[in-house]
Amino acid sequence: MTSTRNRWKLVGQLLIVMVLVATGLVTSPIRTSIHIADAAPNAQGSGDESLPPLSAEVIAHAQTLYQSGLAQGNDPNSFILIGDSNNEKPHFLRAFSYGDYNLGPYSYLQSVVDAYNTTGAFGAQYPSSEHGMTLNMLMDPLFVNPSVCPDAANLLDCAIQVYKPSVAIVYMGTYDTCNTPFDTYLTNFRSAMDLLTERGVIAIMTTYTVALDEGCWASTPAYTGVIRDMAAQYQMPLLDLPDYVKPLPDQGMEPDGWHLSYPNDYHISFAGDQLVYGNTQRELLTMQMLYMVRRDVMGL
Repeated sequence: MTSTRNRWKLVGQLLIVMVLVATGLVTSPIRTSIHIADAAPNAQGSGDESLPPLSAEVIAHAQTLYQSGLAQGNDPNSFILIGDSNNEKPHFLRAFSYGDYNLGPYSYLQSVVDAYNTTGAFGAQYPSSEHGMTLNMLMDPLFVNPSVCPDAANLLDCAIQVYKPSVAIVYMGTYDTCNTPFDTYLTNFRSAMDLLTERGVIAIMTTYTVALDEGCWASTPAYTGVIRDMAAQYQMPLLDLPDYVKPLPDQGMEPDGWHLSYPNDYHISFAGDQLVYGNTQRELLTMQMLYMVRRDVMGL
């Protein structure tokens, strides 16, 4: 009930903001102090009311993966990004690496910032995250740079070898939707999940979002459905991003309709920007999920 009430409150606040912009009383973008999530973890251990708590099954499976990864040399304070230009264009999470951020009411996330900055995770360049990345590219050995990973089977294997992550933050499918046959997409996604599982890496699965529904984009529900299915089948944490960005201005998207919106200076502010920019909302939710995984799975 609390989460629903806050969502209606958010809608009301956004309507007020839109009226103010339309009448010229304020200009856009708007930086506000309203937020959709609690400022600190709650006593029930759900991390934040804007995210559902991790289920007992997901926690148990992730703990098994985590211990397997530690035995293989994975670092608790390392993650990798798996994705496309929705990581690269807005410099997803990167501002944490050079201190250009404002946590606003979410000061409890400072422990997450500090932990991953010990390994340089926020500022790293991952072979598994690049403009135009598809799952076919991710899993094809032809795209591996042999000078970086001479023994890697594919780009995902290379990223795991180099960074020894305990977590992979997955945002895939936008390029696949218009460029990869569905069966090939499904097969490659399953291969990626099998490799992550084998290497003891917890995948934070994120459903991508677009503001388009014509042409190839009409297939979006089927492609995002695979992400949800993979999260369920492999018992991985899931961020169902469309639920959180659709209420934002322009559905949280750039004018092209398939890249998340972001501030031009790449500054990360959770003091209101998460209600304006789709990428900032994703950054907040991802940091909250990392906090939950570290607390509920890793015991950190």
